[in-house]
Amino acid sequence: KYLVTKGYPHLWAEDMELCEEGGCLPGADPSKVSDRARKRGVSQVGTMGAGNHYCEVQVVDEIFNPEAAEVMGLTRVGQVCIMIHSGSRGLGHQVCTDYLLELDKEMKKSKISLNDRQLACAKISSPVGQNYLAAMASAANFAFCN
Repeated sequence: KYLVTKGYPHLWAEDMELCEEGGCLPGADPSKVSDRARKRGVSQVGTMGAGNHYCEVQVVDEIFNPEAAEVMGLTRVGQVCIMIHSGSRGLGHQVCTDYLLELDKEMKKSKISLNDRQLACAKISSPVGQNYLAAMASAANFAFCN
């Protein structure tokens, strides 16, 4: 949403209507995103990435729910469409990395233990929990731009 309002090329307001959450999660606070995450993300806007990121050409074989399909612009069998998943790239990864350290500290402080070292958590109402949610919403908004 931010980039559309700033007039970035190749972004159109009507695209936001077709994005989840209108292309902008509420509660995002970019001040909760580290400079390192921003630096990792700035050069990656408009890039695909790797892993589970893809661009796929699809053909509509069958329409199960005509009303829902029409909302998404899918109106006929045989229609060609493109599905793209690119995500928040390095910015989102760095946000997660940054907050894992904070969440780990919060778990120790709150005497929370988990059976998997790769999991972390905090009470959602804690400052760390709120900061993490705000940073991840910002990462999701970056992903919508991407």
